[in-house]
Amino acid sequence: MNNIFKLKLTALGHPNPVGFNSEDEKEYRSVVLWLEDQKIRHYKIEEREGLRNIESDKWKDAYNTYQRDLVSPVVEGTLNEQLNWLLSYAVRLEYADNVTKYKDVKVEQPKQSAPNVVSSNPLDNLDFDSPAFKAGVERICALTGVGPHSDPKVRLSAVAKILKTAPHPDFPKNEFNMVQQPVDVLKLLFIQDLRELQTKINEALVAVQTVTADPRTDTSLGKVGR
Repeated sequence: MNNIFKLKLTALGHPNPVGFNSEDEKEYRSVVLWLEDQKIRHYKIEEREGLRNIESDKWKDAYNTYQRDLVSPVVEGTLNEQLNWLLSYAVRLEYADNVTKYKDVKVEQPKQSAPNVVSSNPLDNLDFDSPAFKAGVERICALTGVGPHSDPKVRLSAVAKILKTAPHPDFPKNEFNMVQQPVDVLKLLFIQDLRELQTKINEALVAVQTVTADPRTDTSLGKVGR
């Protein structure tokens, strides 16, 4: 409790907050008088005589009356509880008297440097605007019939939707069995290749969206997720 008293006395500008001992009766009474004289000022000067006589046997009676006059919620509490309330009350009054002074006070936060994040994701080093990347997207789009667009990532999204809804085009059927049989074989091979392509495109899209759409994993900004 003494540490709390010291903090509040320091905030109030008491001349000796560190050396204060609440267990010392004389020091206790002196602090109560100091609070009334300097901070609370509930009584007129002439009405503080009972509190001023700190050596008097009647000081306790004057203090109890003072607590009741302040409408203290801990009138029946211990001496430390009573003093703690008095100190808190004085701090509130001090702030109310100097609200303009204290409202602009800012606590300086220590500056934290951004961590140097080394990513193991290969897509972090992929240049989505490079000619090689665009050429690869162009070939995939040609196979799936996706039209042109300025953003290759949009075209990849369109490819993924097409592969989900129509994994392969319908080949024209031939009347002759000798022609239809190799067509069926080619169709099966085409389906297998497209499914593998669909899986790889989906994986690439998920990775791209993770890098480009989530600021918590945008390692180019040096941020990491919480």
